[in-house]
Amino acid sequence: MTSTTRVRPLRSDVREQIVVAAGAEFSERGYAGTSVAQVAARAGFTKGAVYSNFGGKPELFAAAMQAYSAGAVVGAFADALGAAAAVTDQPPARAMARALAENVLLGERWPTLLSEFRAVVADEPVLRALYVELRVTQRAQLVDALRRAGEQLALRPDLDLEVAATLLLTCVHGLSVERLAAPEVMPTALVEGLFAHVLEGILA
Repeated sequence: MTSTTRVRPLRSDVREQIVVAAGAEFSERGYAGTSVAQVAARAGFTKGAVYSNFGGKPELFAAAMQAYSAGAVVGAFADALGAAAAVTDQPPARAMARALAENVLLGERWPTLLSEFRAVVADEPVLRALYVELRVTQRAQLVDALRRAGEQLALRPDLDLEVAATLLLTCVHGLSVERLAAPEVMPTALVEGLFAHVLEGILA
């Protein structure tokens, strides 16, 4: 008789699957409408497995938001950078702005979720620390992307990367929330113009 040995999944793999499931649940149901049990069921694990990797729903949201930022926001910036490097018939800032306007604001719910999360944790010092850590991480991710951008496109020599990253994140967040709430208030042409104005202050 042949015996089979069940291979226990790596903790890192379990965490990744839980974060992916959490991202899907939060984006579909919102922060308040998502439970740890729903995330566990979607990931195919028990609630105990979720709690053994994350302290609770706030920590789970922070991890999912961080993963989204690393992929979507920084990824969109990288795509915009590639678009600017490939275009020769217009200024790099305008080419990047067009790519950002087309890719960042297409109905993503995450900026609104971040606002919801911020309101929930505002009066909870322990949970507020999660928000602070999340925002610092987001800024660090974009600072790194800007530093890499300097290898392809010339940045202003006196550019403060943290200030530039914070400004870009603020633009993405604010414009995304406005666009999701009322698209007619933020038409693509206006969004592109705003991004171009900001990027012209970053690129040499």
